[in-house]
Amino acid sequence: MNAVPTRTGIAWPPTWSEALLLGEYLSYRVGAYLLLNVVEDPAWLAWAFC
Repeated sequence: MNAVPTRTGIAWPPTWSEALLLGEYLSYRVGAYLLLNVVEDPAWLAWAFC
């Protein structure tokens, strides 16, 4: 029996260069989500600028 539980889901990158690439990828994904779902929504735009 293993005393240390194993992580499931997203794996941690083994090197810093891969961690930076993962961070860049995730920031682009979040930016694309915000662009498509927040900026395109008139209610969000009205809330942001009023």
